[in-house]
Amino acid sequence: MAKRVNRYKKMEQYMTATLLADLFLFILYLIAAGTGTLWLKVLTAIFTILISGLCLAYLYLTKELLRPRSLWMTAAAGSILLCVIASLILGFPSPSPYANDAITAARQFLL
Repeated sequence: MAKRVNRYKKMEQYMTATLLADLFLFILYLIAAGTGTLWLKVLTAIFTILISGLCLAYLYLTKELLRPRSLWMTAAAGSILLCVIASLILGFPSPSPYANDAITAARQFLL
C-alpha cells in the first residue's frame, strides 16, 4: 500500500524547524544587543527579519496565513518579526554604560 503524503504535515514540520531556527537567532540577537557586539547584532537582526518575513510571505502565497490550522505559524513568525523591529526602534536591550561603575561601587561597599 502506498504511503499517503500529507502536504500540510510536511509544511508544518518545515515551518516548525524554520521558526525554531528563527527563535534561536532572535535569542542570539538579544544576547548580542545586550553585550554590545554590534556586528553580531546587525547580522542576526538581518537574518531574523528575513526569515520571519519569508515565513509570512510563504504562508500568504500558500493561502495558509489566516486559516485556523496555520494560525500558530502566522503568530510565531509575526511576533518574532515585531519583537526584532521594536527592539531595533527602541534600542533595547543595550549594554549599560554604568555596568563597570556599579561593580566598582559594590566592591567598594563590600571592602
